[in-house]
Amino acid sequence: MRLVYRIMHTWMATPFVWGQSDCCLGLADWHMLVKGGEDPAAALRGAYCDAVSCQQLCGWFTRPVEVIEDCLARVGGLPRVVAPEVGDVAVIVIPRKERPLPAGALWLGDCWGCKGPEGATTLSPTLVRPLACWGMDHAA
Repeated sequence: MRLVYRIMHTWMATPFVWGQSDCCLGLADWHMLVKGGEDPAAALRGAYCDAVSCQQLCGWFTRPVEVIEDCLARVGGLPRVVAPEVGDVAVIVIPRKERPLPAGALWLGDCWGCKGPEGATTLSPTLVRPLACWGMDHAA
């Protein structure tokens, strides 16, 4: 099974829990699966328990790109890319009536995959806006 679908199945089978298995930590799990080594989000894992404490700890809702950049910097970083390839990661913005919602996402080739409250979801690129993308340099 292709690794991108393996991680999507893992996200589907795992409940969404802030600070344990959320969209940001899902990207860290993906990084460890592909690249191995240290957890890029080790400093965040288990350090918050809801949206409010997540924002207080790292600023996810106001500076999501910087949160991912900070995590990636801990493990040597990844290059930014303009056109993602399968397996690349991003921060996307999901439009909502209340306020736009940032989310960590994985490019699947024709849509974005996200870890969310319903497990895992796919989102059309026409419905979301990427804020930043990073190349995983991996044949996913």
